Amino acid sequence: MNLSSSQSFLSIFQLCVTIIGSMAACLGALFFLRRVRLERPAIGRFNGRDVVFLFAFLVLLPGLYLVLPQWALTSVLALTFAAALSIGFRPVFAPTTLWLGIGALIGADLWMGQHMIDNVFNWQFVWAENSLVVLLAAISVANLYVQGGMQLRHITWFAGGLAVYDLLFTLVWPVSNLLIREFVNHPLFPAMGMRIGFDEAIVGLGDLLVYAGFTLAALKAYGRPGLRLALVLVLVFGAVAPTLSGLAISYVDVRLDVVIPAQTWFGPAALLGYLWLRRRYGRERTMKEYLASADAGRRESPATTVAPQEPKIESEPVSA
Repeated sequence: MNLSSSQSFLSIFQLCVTIIGSMAACLGALFFLRRVRLERPAIGRFNGRDVVFLFAFLVLLPGLYLVLPQWALTSVLALTFAAALSIGFRPVFAPTTLWLGIGALIGADLWMGQHMIDNVFNWQFVWAENSLVVLLAAISVANLYVQGGMQLRHITWFAGGLAVYDLLFTLVWPVSNLLIREFVNHPLFPAMGMRIGFDEAIVGLGDLLVYAGFTLAALKAYGRPGLRLALVLVLVFGAVAPTLSGLAISYVDVRLDVVIPAQTWFGPAALLGYLWLRRRYGRERTMKEYLASADAGRRESPATTVAPQEPKIESEPVSA
């Protein structure tokens, strides 16, 4: 029985999943930005140190899969996703509704990841539910950082760091390949994906955070020109170029897995895009300046309706 598919099919399958995941993250984050205002955290404005912290977390997260027992790893992931969802959606829902919803989402993911991976058909539902959790978390965290003051240059540095990380740990030392193959069927796996037969296509949480964060920061910094450029870069260099490069470059490892280093393609493109925007439009806008602009998507107040005045009754002079 042949369990492997052609490189063309795998590339096209990955392309579809990556476009859907990346665009859902970017457009969902934009929808959230225009309608929900998150309070700046008590630690103050986000800056380069927070980028380093976020990068370190995403880099070290795969190591947790290797050193932690299953119950501890699942607990860490459940707490991480619960925190991400609660911070982002606290202004949207009442506390009771919020925590019931978070509990239902994470609880369903845990249950389905333990009881619904016995056949290929059920995997579609497992991936759909897991993808929803990851997507909402990416939207929430991206808005938290950008609304909290993180600038486009910070997101660009982050993408550049992940570009180097992807190159090293996918093509040079295939650690990412091993982790994906060994842990992709675990509950709360940090990726969006789908499965057809024995083939799976995924886009990682780190990639989604970069795409959504870059799009939000570009809109905040440079308005609609920045937004248009960001969406084009995400679509072309975050989805199309990496996946279709598999038709010319073999990413298949000895276990017939295909792991494409997407950020190795997107990182340099994001850097060039940021430099062009800065050269053409100058400095980035702050969050306060963005909120005061028309790009914030504020609804115009309806025109004031002038109430019809009652006819003025003039009294007739009384003759003496």
